[in-house]
Amino acid sequence: MIRVQNVIVSSFFLVVAAFATISLSGCLKGEFDAPPTGGTDPQIEATQIVSLTEVMSKFYVAGKYTPISLDKYVQAVVVANDKSGNFYKTIVVEDENSDLGIAILIDENEIHSSYPVGRRVFVKLNGLTISDYNGLPQLGIGVDNSGTSPRLGYIPATLLQEVVVQGMYGLPVTPRLKKISELSPSDINTLVQIDGVQFASVGPDKTYANGLVDPPVTINQDLVDCANNKIIVRNSGYADFANALLPQKNGSITAVYSVFRTDKQLFIRDTTDVKFAQDRCGSTSGSQIRIQDLRSQYTGTSVNLSTGFVKGIVISDIANKNINTQNMVVQDGSQGIVLRFKSAISVPLGSEVKVGLTGGVLGEYQNLLQVDKLENTNVEVLATGQNVTPKNLSISQIDFAKDESTLVRISNATLSGGTKYSDKIKIKDASGEMDLFTFSSATFGATPIKTGQVNVTAIVSEFGTAKQLTIRKIEDVEGGIPCDVNNAALDCDGDGVLNGTDCDDLNKDVYPGAPCDDGNSATVNDKLDDQCVCKGTAAGNGLNESFSSQANNIDINLQGWVNAAVKGTRKWQGKLFSGNTYAQATAFNDTNPEMETWLITPEITTATTGTLSFETAKAFWVHDGLSVWATTNYTGDPATTTWVKVNARIAVKDDADNTFIPSGNIDIKPLGAKVRIGFKYEGKGGTNTSTFRIDNVVVL
Repeated sequence: MIRVQNVIVSSFFLVVAAFATISLSGCLKGEFDAPPTGGTDPQIEATQIVSLTEVMSKFYVAGKYTPISLDKYVQAVVVANDKSGNFYKTIVVEDENSDLGIAILIDENEIHSSYPVGRRVFVKLNGLTISDYNGLPQLGIGVDNSGTSPRLGYIPATLLQEVVVQGMYGLPVTPRLKKISELSPSDINTLVQIDGVQFASVGPDKTYANGLVDPPVTINQDLVDCANNKIIVRNSGYADFANALLPQKNGSITAVYSVFRTDKQLFIRDTTDVKFAQDRCGSTSGSQIRIQDLRSQYTGTSVNLSTGFVKGIVISDIANKNINTQNMVVQDGSQGIVLRFKSAISVPLGSEVKVGLTGGVLGEYQNLLQVDKLENTNVEVLATGQNVTPKNLSISQIDFAKDESTLVRISNATLSGGTKYSDKIKIKDASGEMDLFTFSSATFGATPIKTGQVNVTAIVSEFGTAKQLTIRKIEDVEGGIPCDVNNAALDCDGDGVLNGTDCDDLNKDVYPGAPCDDGNSATVNDKLDDQCVCKGTAAGNGLNESFSSQANNIDINLQGWVNAAVKGTRKWQGKLFSGNTYAQATAFNDTNPEMETWLITPEITTATTGTLSFETAKAFWVHDGLSVWATTNYTGDPATTTWVKVNARIAVKDDADNTFIPSGNIDIKPLGAKVRIGFKYEGKGGTNTSTFRIDNVVVL
């Protein structure tokens, strides 16, 4: 940590409000020669210096924009700036009179020219504003409302040298030595050093970020220690090191500790902050063990592995999801094995890998040999785009003792047993028959199987007594002929509706029961009937709202619906992402003391349409802010209406972010003959700020 004795001088500066009239000679554009070694400090009395701890305790409130009315200075030292481009219009300083640091927002580029790392600064507090960005404390001026949500304003370049007064430079900057598990709120905005860490995913195609596209892409890279503690290293696509390869070894990293809501993050200043020269955790201890020799160690009893590593080519394809997310199948020569990790692993098909076996357990699961309990940190990607030539075998020639977890090719075969790959499909050639297994969640699970003669490339596998083949991607099935749309028993578009009753055998979105538009604005809930005729029900008797007509970042405005703010001023807004529009509510950055907003459906006649369903999603979870209610006596004001809570499945903390969760079908007939459904969001800026989304509200 930085500890330099305070200097004693006398105050001569005006308050920030008067700074706009001062003409400054300094300009931060371009490159500058370094000033004389050492420099000098301004004459400021010690009585005018306060600690950042005092400033935070008096003025900082999470989620608020608080003007500072204190005619004092914070004396600090610059520990990070914008030199590499990984910090944008920002310097990070550490207080010399406390353990705290803070980010200072400056509306200027190339700040590092005047504020290099190791320069002492005196930050004039009076007139500044203190706030935070998703939990990260910052200093700036005022509130910027030019975007879709408020943010802290940048200190204008014309005021900079009066607000952030330059002092001596070349002062020593020593990072705090920490472990990932030891990082605490007092370390935020300070320089830390963490030893014994490595990037979780490395290889010849893994870079800090992506500066080769327009606009450049910022990337979060996971950093882990040997105990599998994890933290994000966030790298800007505009950084001058964006396209540099991630170091593959283990070592020490120096970075500014940051947070984004509940995420812990590190920002390096440049790649000299990353010193990785040691072997990765466990991945290279001992000698290489050929997969054939590894498999031979199993004689019916589980084996605990304490050393060694395997090398091979990944023959499984995590991208197409026909494998458990914690598994990876690796082949070395003519032998292969399943490697199972402690958490989800994402190594692309065709990667050459080196995997440490220390701590793994060699044993069988449902008769399939695997190495379980492997550390994710023990994987090193050596190369990508490698190929394994499949063994050309007939079904009867497959020897599970030798061919299990290897790639084979079955020629002149046929597929049967269902209409799509996730059905109980059999593969048959002239020598025999076996299962062709596909998860329903695979990207090609609902794809119609090919008819006629095919050639299939697949991984040999087992599950209990079942002997099976597993394809990795749809391209693993070659030949055949397109699905016969004239065969009523087939499902050529994979929508779950057989050709004989489908409305369009080649369009999975057109089938009896699918939504449509009958061209009559007086009807709602239009659907294709059993004769493939588009029909709608009378207005008010049903509901089918996807919010597709709503504008992005604008309050929801639908005929018959109510969008009302009971506490605060925020309402439900339309949001657009990846072509899908939905309703969203959040208290993030809300400056009101509390937020309560309601999105209420039109009145529903339950005698004819009494089944409710909808979808919800959450993001940045910190609290359960969404609930669903029903009323039969809406007064025009949600606060004075009598509501009954609706028991429905709603997205919760453990659900994946941005993933819509079906509510299930809810019988609303018992609630009354005329019912309105209310979606209620409650939150509080700075604390209860979870984001919740609603889509596809349907009443049938």
